[in-house]
Amino acid sequence: MNKIFDLIKHPLFSGSSLMILGSNGVNALNYLYHLIMGRLLGPASYGELAALISLIGLLGIIPGSINLVVVKYISATKSEDKFTSLVNWLRDKVFKASLIFSLLIVAISPVISSFLHIEKNIYIILIAISLIFAVSALLNRAVLQGLLKFREMILSLVIESGTKLLISIVLIFLGYRVGGAILALVVSAAVGWHLSKKFIKLPAAKKVNILPELRSMASYTFPVFIYTISITSLYSSDLILVKHFLSPYEAGLYAALSTLGKIIFFGSGPIGSTMFPIISQRQSRGLGYKRILLYSFVATLLLSLIILSIYFFMPHLSIKLLYGSAFLGAVELLVWFGVFITLFTLSSLLINFHLSLGRTKVVAFPLIAALTQIVAIWFNHQSIFTVILISISVTALLLVALLIYSIYAKGDGDKTNIINSPNI
Repeated sequence: MNKIFDLIKHPLFSGSSLMILGSNGVNALNYLYHLIMGRLLGPASYGELAALISLIGLLGIIPGSINLVVVKYISATKSEDKFTSLVNWLRDKVFKASLIFSLLIVAISPVISSFLHIEKNIYIILIAISLIFAVSALLNRAVLQGLLKFREMILSLVIESGTKLLISIVLIFLGYRVGGAILALVVSAAVGWHLSKKFIKLPAAKKVNILPELRSMASYTFPVFIYTISITSLYSSDLILVKHFLSPYEAGLYAALSTLGKIIFFGSGPIGSTMFPIISQRQSRGLGYKRILLYSFVATLLLSLIILSIYFFMPHLSIKLLYGSAFLGAVELLVWFGVFITLFTLSSLLINFHLSLGRTKVVAFPLIAALTQIVAIWFNHQSIFTVILISISVTALLLVALLIYSIYAKGDGDKTNIINSPNI
């Protein structure tokens, strides 16, 4: 009985429970958003919206790479002065970088529109504007995650997702369709940024100027950037390539499959998000962490298999209930896409584990996998099923490689150990 109480009080259990419940609440809103958009817009227009949202994910790779870096630095920071200085420094640099990045997107927007066969260039411009707010909100939430303030982080996400859903519905009913949905992204991103900033309490009167060890940060940031590119590409580039190569109807079906399949990733992903700062903290204090990895892996696998079994036994119900009869052409492919995302989710968990220990060499595995997936789909895209089989094969090999690496990797991480930096 005592062991049960100890397990319940353990940060991994309590944090994961909160993250799973909260994140799945956010995911429920996001999936409701996709399902309503699919019904309101139809396969062709929804395929266009889904491609634009995937584009946001790809464009967010560069700023998104700061997330794990910030979590690792914040979780290892013990001094209030160093914490305050680090947050202020990051906010200033991130805002300036996001502004420049958004202007570059606006400059190349005609090229992006042409590749995705999108007639209205204003959609890309609106996405660029939304990224200014979204990147700053991402930074704030990374700080909250590093502080283990999961409740505040989740609350800001819930309100942002709810805002996106409500405004999208209103604007579509007013006749703005895809443009209205994209405009809603801008407004909701601004709301998310404002709320996440309010949850971080910094001393108002204190002015400290303790800069982080930039060389140490850069040596960790670049591999994490590679990881973010690779992992985002693995679940986004396939949809964009399908939009480019296949018909609008097939792109719409694939978008529905992608949205349903990602329930597995986003449903069990919070376990890895909770695991990362806990393992990082335990390593910095010289405590054990292997059992945390084992619990996280088993819990992720079980949750993934539960959802996958629903797709196997009730594919018609899953698609018809959530998307409607117009998308039933994808019913036989749902379980296969679920297998792909299950393999992807387990691989992502293992990569996060190694990065939490400073083992940055692990990013080579997802990079090779992402490049292989893109090349294979580029030259073999005869059907949706062909694309899915390529993704399954790539992620299966990735998971096997990561399991082998996990057995032989050094226990204390590689030389990139930013936790022991004297300036943190």
